[in-house]
Amino acid sequence: MMASARRGSALVLVLIMTLALAGLSASAVYMTSSSGLLSRYHDKDRDLTFALETALELGKSRLQRDTTLVLYDTGYKQLLTSQPVYTSSGSVLTGVTVNLYAGNTGDTSGVYIPYITLLGTVSDPSGIRYARRLDLYQQSFSRYGLFTNDFPAAASIGAGEQVAGRVHSNNRFIGSSSGSPTPVFFDTVSAAGVISGSGQWSDTLSSASGTTVIPYPAQATTRTYYSALATAGNLNYTISAGSATSAYNAGINMSGTSNATANYTGRIEFLTIDVNNNGMIDSTEGFMKAFILWPAYGGDSTLLNTNFSGVPVATTQQIMLNQCGAFYNVLTSTGAYRREFFPVSMHKTTWVSTRIQTSTYPTVSAAQAAVFAVLDRTAIRTILQQPTARCFPLGSPYLVNVERFTQSGSAHCYQDWNAFTAWRMYTWGSNPLCPASQQYGGQDSTFTHYVFTCAVDQAFTDGRCTYTGAAPSYIYDPPYVGEWDSYPGTSNLPTLPAAVRQDVERPYLFPLHPTYNPNSRGVVYLASSSATRRSIYLSGTVRGNVTVFVNGIATLIDDITYDAEPTDTTNLCRNFFGLIAYDSIQISDNAINRPRNYDNTSADYTMSMGSNRDFLFHGIAMALGGSVNTFNPNVATSANPVYTCPTGSAFTAAGGCMQIVGGTVMKTYAAPYTATANSGFRPLRGRDPCQMENRRPPYFPIAKTRVRPAKMFDVDVRQVKTTALLTSYFTRLRGARAAP
Repeated sequence: MMASARRGSALVLVLIMTLALAGLSASAVYMTSSSGLLSRYHDKDRDLTFALETALELGKSRLQRDTTLVLYDTGYKQLLTSQPVYTSSGSVLTGVTVNLYAGNTGDTSGVYIPYITLLGTVSDPSGIRYARRLDLYQQSFSRYGLFTNDFPAAASIGAGEQVAGRVHSNNRFIGSSSGSPTPVFFDTVSAAGVISGSGQWSDTLSSASGTTVIPYPAQATTRTYYSALATAGNLNYTISAGSATSAYNAGINMSGTSNATANYTGRIEFLTIDVNNNGMIDSTEGFMKAFILWPAYGGDSTLLNTNFSGVPVATTQQIMLNQCGAFYNVLTSTGAYRREFFPVSMHKTTWVSTRIQTSTYPTVSAAQAAVFAVLDRTAIRTILQQPTARCFPLGSPYLVNVERFTQSGSAHCYQDWNAFTAWRMYTWGSNPLCPASQQYGGQDSTFTHYVFTCAVDQAFTDGRCTYTGAAPSYIYDPPYVGEWDSYPGTSNLPTLPAAVRQDVERPYLFPLHPTYNPNSRGVVYLASSSATRRSIYLSGTVRGNVTVFVNGIATLIDDITYDAEPTDTTNLCRNFFGLIAYDSIQISDNAINRPRNYDNTSADYTMSMGSNRDFLFHGIAMALGGSVNTFNPNVATSANPVYTCPTGSAFTAAGGCMQIVGGTVMKTYAAPYTATANSGFRPLRGRDPCQMENRRPPYFPIAKTRVRPAKMFDVDVRQVKTTALLTSYFTRLRGARAAP
């Protein structure tokens, strides 16, 4: 029998099977090794990610709890350095360490609220492995409707009050202690102490729920900060102080104060000018002006403050006669009608009496003009009861008739002298040689650089000043009381359109916007040349984003308002104003803000001589050393009808409402009225919708309160491997322009 040809096939089969099994074994070994490598990689990745997230959470926790932590305006601060990471069991993650850095990033213009950026890196023995960034929202003090560092135990929020914005106190907070209805709070009320009293609360957070103290800005460091910002923007301004002499005219005390009794100061006025004459007030067209008292001849602050009193006010009170009056819509020489202001004392003058009879509003008959010209108590009361009546502080363009003068026999209707010689003086437009075209009343464009004043001689109808010719040598007739100061920086402001403003006013306009002041940061610093921090008077219309720091007491002698209603959502963040005072912010008890009695002791003849019955403030008011309050909150004045706040309610107040659209932030809370009927002002607080945006007045202080996560990014480790790279990275996050 022959052998089979397949005799070696079994051996081959065994060999194949052996090789296959070997391959399977090798594959299994390889796969097991890869699985182990992959598992160890993921374990390592998990540990490194855990370490990195732990570092970021530690940083966030510290920011929320450690209110003493200071972050730099530029650069960064290292919070963790080669920090080991612990597991939940307390053991150390071997070879893993983290670094954590923090800095302010985002906005560098001061208008938006910056972020806090936490940057964490994690390393193992091979070097930095991962980097991650967490951006956190911050909060400005401008967010608050009411913030107080100290709420006195004897204080409380009054019945009937309403607070629209966020409220916080760094110790106790007390709602209404009596009365009905209880105050209404439309946003969260928090306190680092106990919340008590009655109120209609939207939400409350007290010390029991973990609310902590929010550090209040220190006076000295805050002052230094804003001084540097204003200096960089050519808006650090010192107001010269006047001398301790009252203003006299032929022996008549023009101011109503005695020598050496006035708190000498200056005043700041905010204003808008349509520079490009396009019929709108653009964001670039907000300015301020500075008025200084004359340091030798008797400009005292009573004139600036428009402050006089008496029950009734004396008919010889010169501030009332020269700084109060009424607007009339009179016929001009061109055949057009124009709104002009005439002080009370000018109603005696023949040409003024004739001119106001052309008025379309208010209308004045010949008989009424004759009554005005008598200038007795009845005449003064009637003039000041006109619907357009009001008072103005010294230096207002509306007071041109009693702040510009000329000599008898002069061919010039106005001479801008530094001092007058002893000749017969006439008020503006009253010189017999003045043509009719130069006989007109005050307008916003009738700017007067040097300001004099006089007692208009009521024995005549030709507008002459009182002068006896026998005055001592130190008495000037009229007295030189002050002047508008020129802007000390370099201004890019172009020639003013003649149809809008006299170009002669241009050197005295302080540009607030970078368009006309390229270095402006929107921050103004105001101080007095006196060694003591004195009051600085403020008023006017604000346009744009502005923060003003007053190194002393900020006294509000008239409303401070925006050029457009802030609560109108079409004007959202059109303007945002911050006022910070080293000491307190006080509403002046003057004839503009509070009622004065012009006839007899009856309430029927008591009225305020401002542009409205209430006091209006748009913005955020912050008092570093005192309160946002009013002078003489306990003084009661009764008018007929009685001033109430809100209008028509049962709550009375001498000055009506202290209407604030924005917020008040203060070192110590103080109510602007007392339990006395008809006293002080009652607060009427509203919220500016801009407070709810990521906005603030320029460089307004940041509140060190809880932070909220905004966004998180992984970072290329090559960008943060060295100190130089870290610095560069934080600089890029902030932008090129940082605070000085």
